Amino acid sequence: MFAGAYRRQYLKGWITMEFQDATVSGACELRPVIGLTRGLPSGELELLAVSAIRLHRQLLEKADQLFKALPQDYRTGKAAGGAQHLEYIEAMIEMHAQMGALNTLIGLLGYIPNVSVN
Repeated sequence: MFAGAYRRQYLKGWITMEFQDATVSGACELRPVIGLTRGLPSGELELLAVSAIRLHRQLLEKADQLFKALPQDYRTGKAAGGAQHLEYIEAMIEMHAQMGALNTLIGLLGYIPNVSVN
């Protein structure tokens, strides 16, 4: 259920964070991303953000498909474990980890770039 709700929010453009002085604050801060991108022109930072948005969409779609393939007991939280469930969990972890980098890039950029739907 979470993946479906998350997907609906994301597809509606739901991303909310507060940023101060082009420095990311809060739990989603990834200092390595901040350091690696320091000094980049905004155009190149935007290219990185656009690429990260596209990758995030792919990871989200993969996790959503794996969620839909789970038996009902797993989707409702009544059952847990097993290879299929672990594959879904791994996909969600990968998607959320990448989302941290994406949020950091967007915070540094200062806006969410428009990215066409593939």
